[in-house]
Amino acid sequence: MCELPSTERSPLLHHIHAAKTASTSPPTDVEIRSSNANNRSKSKKNSLSVIIFGQVVALALACGNASSSALENQYQIHTPTCLTGLVYFVLSFHIVWLWRQRTKQETRIQTGYNFPFTNLQLCTPWYIYLMLSILDVEANYLAMLSFQQTKLSSSMLLTSLSVLSTVFLRKLIFGSNITGKGKLFGVLMCILGGLLCLQGDVHHTQIDTNRDLSHDSQIYLHGDLLALVAAFLYGLNDVLAEYFVKNNDRIEFLGMLGLFGWIFSFCVQAPILEGEAVRELVTKFGQRQSDIMESDFLWVLFLLFCFVTMLSSFYVAVSMFLSENDATILNLSLQSCPLWAVVLATVGEIFSPGEVHWFPPPMFFVALILVVAGTFSYESEEERNECLDDYTDDCCEVEKTSPCGSNRYRIDEFIP
Repeated sequence: MCELPSTERSPLLHHIHAAKTASTSPPTDVEIRSSNANNRSKSKKNSLSVIIFGQVVALALACGNASSSALENQYQIHTPTCLTGLVYFVLSFHIVWLWRQRTKQETRIQTGYNFPFTNLQLCTPWYIYLMLSILDVEANYLAMLSFQQTKLSSSMLLTSLSVLSTVFLRKLIFGSNITGKGKLFGVLMCILGGLLCLQGDVHHTQIDTNRDLSHDSQIYLHGDLLALVAAFLYGLNDVLAEYFVKNNDRIEFLGMLGLFGWIFSFCVQAPILEGEAVRELVTKFGQRQSDIMESDFLWVLFLLFCFVTMLSSFYVAVSMFLSENDATILNLSLQSCPLWAVVLATVGEIFSPGEVHWFPPPMFFVALILVVAGTFSYESEEERNECLDDYTDDCCEVEKTSPCGSNRYRIDEFIP
């Protein structure tokens, strides 16, 4: 097992801390007010940085979704497993970085887990990462499949429900509750902001992912059901990712997720579900049919590059985000993805010659304000709770952890 340092104070340190506290004179009212003001200032700065970082993550995801939507609508590339498999392949290169870290003497770890047929030490058994990868592959596949069978407005429903599933699963797995009016108010505001985008078909037909099937009620219902299942899987994946990023090694998590993700995508799921579609694409682009000109081929490569780059950056940014924040804040930040989709659609219309320019309606800005305010409210409550214990304890100071992370939730509690 990974030798992880205990987060609890030992009896000796407890007595030393008690003696030090006893020898310290009680703080005056001026000191208490000054400390509270400093904590509030730190809380606002941290909340603002979390909001900005969260919007960077949301923008990366929105750009990736816009690229995949363009590949699907303009060039009829309906291979979600192969597309996400390329993203996992890029993420798998983190294993090279991990290998170089673990082979150094000062960063070696002694565990009972090895990567199969190698001497690479892991903080978590490889089959756990395999199961996590399968869950992530299926969540992405169901989400992209639902976008093919319903309007993009379902993505807003998907995002909103992923917040609820994340809150429920964090309670079920970690026993975490949404305590405080600020957190509850923040969650409700973010969900309301996402649902406001449903009113009046804000996105128009420019970013409607299924113009042909939007009038077919059975297929529309099927797409909504797929979105519901994907929302639950996204919530589960985010909570599990939070656990492994905070309590194990972030580079190990990304590398193993990418390795098993692209192996499962290309070797198992894609041949079964998308074999015929891939053969048709290869034949079409290989023969350079009349409807596929050279410029179109280069544009497809550019969109593919944008999709892989943005989604890979999204995964890396999410792992960095979850190392300092919880999965609920992540999903609240991702509420703005549909709003970024509107911005991208507007920018695309501006640079499209001969198109009628479209400006977002006022409801767009109302939803944007609700999402930002809700995220700020939730994060501010989180920072206040963290700094409420004792102002003399420097409770906001980040402690260094071992290569396998802290042991707030030990992995050996779940593995026999």
